[in-house]
Amino acid sequence: MKRPPFSPRRAGLIAGYTFREAVRQRLLVTLCLVAAVTVGGTLFLRELNFGSSELKFITDLGLGALTFFGAILAIIAPAQLFFSDLEHQTMLTVLAKPVSRTEFIVGKFGGVLLLLAVYCGAMTALVAGLLAGYQTGAIAARMDGPGLGSTVFLSGVAVCGLVTWLKLGMVAALTLGVASYARSGGFAMMAGVVALLACELQYLARDFYGQMTTPWARAGVWMLGLALPDFEAFNVSGRVAAGESLSPGQLGGLATYALAYMAVFAGLAVYGFRHREL
Repeated sequence: MKRPPFSPRRAGLIAGYTFREAVRQRLLVTLCLVAAVTVGGTLFLRELNFGSSELKFITDLGLGALTFFGAILAIIAPAQLFFSDLEHQTMLTVLAKPVSRTEFIVGKFGGVLLLLAVYCGAMTALVAGLLAGYQTGAIAARMDGPGLGSTVFLSGVAVCGLVTWLKLGMVAALTLGVASYARSGGFAMMAGVVALLACELQYLARDFYGQMTTPWARAGVWMLGLALPDFEAFNVSGRVAAGESLSPGQLGGLATYALAYMAVFAGLAVYGFRHREL
């Protein structure tokens, strides 16, 4: 049957359904609660900061929780939502209507991006609120006394939330790409974990590349580094905790880099799904 041209409206409807299904399965709520408890626990752990300022310690741990639990969500959500629709035959019902497989995958990815945006927004607001409240109370009580440290700019925390969302979007796109080829959700999740670790350890590939002298080995390492995004540039929480900030040019470069990889991975997911037997 001939499919109509790509429709952003149909893809948007699928994205909305995907987001509601994720909320119904309590993926977002569960991880937000766990992350919130972890972030809130920084107030009780701040005495174990090993010499760093209290605000820096709270920022480090809060943004670390944002990234860690966000990575779990970015890996679990695409795989679970994709295979849930496949197992319950919701996918066949949707595709029986004038909906193309491209629209289905784009909609799925859009719904996961929306889910990650809500998560990152909620957790960033929590971290920023915690920092603002603690900073105000500490200044009022001790007037920058010992242990308070330098001021952490809340705008930097917001930027860190945005950068984290871009990073998690690449993880979700990669996991969805694997899911479109895989036969089980467990395999897609494991592949997502391995890919995440590989992206985080890209600096090792660069070190190996610099040490190799054989042309074919250098070419292989270079291609591996090109196939997967380098997450080192997206780990900005340490800079934010130190009171630094990203320039608009740096932020725009990270956004362009992330969107390019998202487009590539989503394109691979579309290609795999279009050639998959249901």
